[in-house]
Amino acid sequence: MKGVLPVYKDSFFCGFNRGDGLQLQMLYEPGLVYCHVNLDNRFEGYTDVLHGGMIFGILDVIIWYVIFMETQKIGMTRKTEMEFFKPVMCGSPYIAKGQFLRIEDSDIHATAWMEDDQGEICARVDALFREARDLPLDHFINKFDFSHADPEIKEYFFSLLG
Repeated sequence: MKGVLPVYKDSFFCGFNRGDGLQLQMLYEPGLVYCHVNLDNRFEGYTDVLHGGMIFGILDVIIWYVIFMETQKIGMTRKTEMEFFKPVMCGSPYIAKGQFLRIEDSDIHATAWMEDDQGEICARVDALFREARDLPLDHFINKFDFSHADPEIKEYFFSLLG
């Protein structure tokens, strides 16, 4: 299974109806979630350089998705470590990617990074998530917009409801 993932309707990063948001399209293939990123100067932290908080937010969302797709767990960020290797420039194409790593006890480990068009890593987040046990899966899935999602992925999400 691979293709376009549904998005949380109210997400600043992914919601298609958020005119003020980024409207990123999340894509899945086994073991990997990714999206294409090219943000304008509204999100700069310094002249023509994308703000690090925006980079972190995108990578955090990617990590959430890859954990959900690989484990069927709704994860919540607990701890992160972020490294910046080179500036991410406004108005330039990048790809953000994430991978699930492992589960140890109640800790879910995953990583995400942003690459430039040469495949060079510009920033990376290593994260520890915890399962959000108080969120019912059906309530959560009902908050997603499936209008752009591939049918097979939509079917997969609804199959999790039992």
